[in-house]
Amino acid sequence: MSEWVVELQQPLVLIVDDEFLQRLPMREALEQSGCRVTEAEDGVQAWESLQQKPPPDLIISDVVMSRMDGFMLCETIRRQEEFRYLPIVLATSLDDVSSIEHAYRVGATDFITKPINWGLLGHRVRYILRTARTAQALADRELDLLRTRMEIIRRLGQAAEYRDNETGRHIQRMSHYSALIGRAYGLDLHDQELLLHAAPMHDVGKIGIPDSILLKPGKLTEGEFTIMKTHTLLGGQLLDQEPSLLLRTAHTIALTHHERWDGSGYPYGLAQEAIPVMGRICSLADVFDALTSKRPYKQPWSVEQAMGEISRCSGTVFDPNLVQIFHRILPEILAVRDTFPDMDCSSSDLG
Repeated sequence: MSEWVVELQQPLVLIVDDEFLQRLPMREALEQSGCRVTEAEDGVQAWESLQQKPPPDLIISDVVMSRMDGFMLCETIRRQEEFRYLPIVLATSLDDVSSIEHAYRVGATDFITKPINWGLLGHRVRYILRTARTAQALADRELDLLRTRMEIIRRLGQAAEYRDNETGRHIQRMSHYSALIGRAYGLDLHDQELLLHAAPMHDVGKIGIPDSILLKPGKLTEGEFTIMKTHTLLGGQLLDQEPSLLLRTAHTIALTHHERWDGSGYPYGLAQEAIPVMGRICSLADVFDALTSKRPYKQPWSVEQAMGEISRCSGTVFDPNLVQIFHRILPEILAVRDTFPDMDCSSSDLG
């Protein structure tokens, strides 16, 4: 608790109002309660002051102002990620329900009506600050947990690739390829991020495949290939019943990245749109990188050879729409490949 007391001893409050006679008593009330105060005459001036460091701990703004009203100021501030948790209190004589709803819709933290009780204002400010900082602390904790989950995913995916005699650069490349394909396909930013961070788990089930099969340099027998195909189910089991959307996405990808557009893939023989789009995208990204990368059992194909094979498999192995997209964004794909080269391969070896 002592840290909270130190933090809140002298909070900096920005008052935004175009009337001096409204700002003056508010300043006096806040300073008497131990706050530091700065002022702005309108929303434009307040926004300009926010570009200075450090920003205020809390903003109290009038709604009706000649330049940029309080609603617009609040909306403008909330567009900036750095001010996501900055408490904004709108002070106005408007007390109808629609105005209050509008205030919260544009991101206001709280709403006070005039005439303001100056004696209680300082207590109200400190309460709002404590609540806002508690929310930010919880959000920071959730972000740390998410970063931890993503790091676990990355490391597990990398472990699976190392067992398969592949480098960590493979999962970096194919996950970035997947995100690029997803963007060109029309997925929103959130789903693109999910692809980027979940794709590394596509082959995590290989952890459960015996070395005699996984590391065999020659062609697998029919029985060995049957066992190899179970890595999709093993991956699905490892990631099953996870509460986070990130790991549920990884679960979908692990299960379906070997399904084929014509229904001849595994483990379920899904076809066309029945295959989740995340699986379809990762399938294409994974195969392209596998074809153009050096392996103990093969030399890398050239980009032209790989693209020819992908085109040949359009409509059978791969979603034909995704193949067209892949051709269109090939320069971006190659830029990613150049960014994450295999450490033991020269650029000439890659294609």
